[in-house]
Amino acid sequence: MTTDLGLKNFLWKSISIVILAIGIAGCRARNIEPAYGTYVADYGAATETLTLARDGRFVQQVTTRPDNHTVTSKGHWSFDQPTGFVILDSGYIETFDALGRLRPGYETPLTGVVDMPVVSCLGREYIGSGEFVLYAKKNPQRLPYAARFCGKIL
Repeated sequence: MTTDLGLKNFLWKSISIVILAIGIAGCRARNIEPAYGTYVADYGAATETLTLARDGRFVQQVTTRPDNHTVTSKGHWSFDQPTGFVILDSGYIETFDALGRLRPGYETPLTGVVDMPVVSCLGREYIGSGEFVLYAKKNPQRLPYAARFCGKIL
């Protein structure tokens, strides 16, 4: 009897994971419309604002804490429809290193191309991933805890 219960739990967990994975995979943007707008990433050491304009230009503003030092950068962006990625040509400010520490010389924008996925989760658009920087689109929140939930799974 315990084996049957363990098998049922395993099956339910497996089915839930598959459904969640399919749901997340199906949330990648396939057209440019959701990408336009202003996005915010707010984490302990800094706040970032990334604005993607319809004319193909972007503005990124980084404010570090606790000193409120602000750096602004501008560049051009495009949308790769097959992958659902935003591509930022040179000018992106990479604030943190791979370990999540403030990168020395972060004030100097990168000269290479940066690409990040555009994803919808629970009715809200995001750029990036929770592994590095996750920008949430500034728009009315449709579900109160969507940003917290989506930030953990993206």
